[in-house]
Amino acid sequence: MDENRKDDLATDKKYLMQSSLFSVLGTIFKVAGPVLMIVVARVFDKEVFGIYVSVQLLMLMLSRVAVLGLDKGLHWFIPQNRLLSRPAFYGVSESMWRAIMIALGIFAVGVVASVFDLHKYAPSLSGLSVTDIAFFFGSLVPWVIIHVLSGASEGNRKPQYKIFVNDFAVATLAPLIALGLNFCGIRDHALPMGLFFANCVGAAMLAWLVVKQFPEMRWFTRSHVDPTLFRYALPLGFSEVVISLLLRMDLWMVLLFLGSGPAGVYALMVTISNGLRTISLSYAPILLPVVAGMRPERYGKDLKETYSYCVAMVTLIQLAIGFFIVLFPDKVLMIAGKSFVVNPEVLGILLFGNLLNGFFGLSGTVINGMGNSRFMLKLNAATLAFAVIMNTLLIPRLGLAGAALATASYQMLQCVWMNVYLVRLGHWPYKASLLAQVFWIAALLALYIGINTGVLALEFYQEIIVFAVAVAGLMVTLWRQGLLDSLFSKKKKE
Repeated sequence: MDENRKDDLATDKKYLMQSSLFSVLGTIFKVAGPVLMIVVARVFDKEVFGIYVSVQLLMLMLSRVAVLGLDKGLHWFIPQNRLLSRPAFYGVSESMWRAIMIALGIFAVGVVASVFDLHKYAPSLSGLSVTDIAFFFGSLVPWVIIHVLSGASEGNRKPQYKIFVNDFAVATLAPLIALGLNFCGIRDHALPMGLFFANCVGAAMLAWLVVKQFPEMRWFTRSHVDPTLFRYALPLGFSEVVISLLLRMDLWMVLLFLGSGPAGVYALMVTISNGLRTISLSYAPILLPVVAGMRPERYGKDLKETYSYCVAMVTLIQLAIGFFIVLFPDKVLMIAGKSFVVNPEVLGILLFGNLLNGFFGLSGTVINGMGNSRFMLKLNAATLAFAVIMNTLLIPRLGLAGAALATASYQMLQCVWMNVYLVRLGHWPYKASLLAQVFWIAALLALYIGINTGVLALEFYQEIIVFAVAVAGLMVTLWRQGLLDSLFSKKKKE
């Protein structure tokens, strides 16, 4: 039994290492998406950009409603297929068709409502035409296909497909198509058309990749979603909707309280700072199948090993990006134009919220991997109520900084709550070596406070030197912690 556990752990480590390399490479490629969005913000005025980002996020939330958490459920269900000797593809096509039917229903409701001008009652939709609404809601159908097929690939331990198709190709194509249409003179509908066609391309690419993974899978089936998968996925589906609301609550309330101009500025800041969030999000589907594939007797030691590895990698990557944002916030915002250089310190607040979430937030992935999806639903519902209260109190008083503080506060609440829950289950998945990451986070916080209080007045060349030293230090930490050792472990054994 002990030899089997060692073999399982070695397999998990190899998978985590390979997935980490894909995640790092995908992170480099994913920079293209936010950069192109900055270009979009520059080409289209900030009011149009603010409305587009708000509606795009609304569509993403609705796509989560349509999927019902089945994409996340497949992260857990497909590893269970192996443990229970079921066909590896069981549950994929059933989940996809369930999501497509719901998405078509939402599309029909959205288009019919827009024909009767009912969308005029929603601030974020009031300036859109019926054609814009049709393209936005039409993007839901390929979007849910992307969600489900990405979830199936991640559950099958192929996270690179989602990284390179969903997170990179689709995120890059949407602004590229919009910019191309604008160049061709189709300005009025360029942004929603870009989103629609990019999602269609992404859905086609993932369908081809899923065929390669599961050549025996039937795409058309009369079978219903497995009850076990549905019971596990449904709380996750509600959690995803709540999380979608949480991620967009600050932007929508900025739009409500401060108007479309500040919303455009804040949307850009969120887009930039979410570069850190995408790192932790990219590791969640890497970690979840590993935990889901563990038998309970492996939780004692193997859980800490795999979890701490993911936290260490996520935090180091986030810190490298974080030092750049803290040292050059105005330079980053200036890419979109002078009108966006407003309250650059807000970027720092959003940054630290995402750093906190990167270090402690993967505990939620462990909880889901253990099959406790209902707890996450309760947690997210309570957090949503907390976020609404904090945004309502802080945005009218502190403006954009209030929105950022509200976001950071609910992220802290979630992290504390999830880790307390894990401790109550008898698990503390953090190795002592992670104190090095804590040191770097403290150093970044001190740098941020020093710069924004005027204690540190750095010249541009000094900022470059500090950034180079920080990156070198992070690389040394990566090496000293042995996070790349598994690349060579096989050779050593041989």
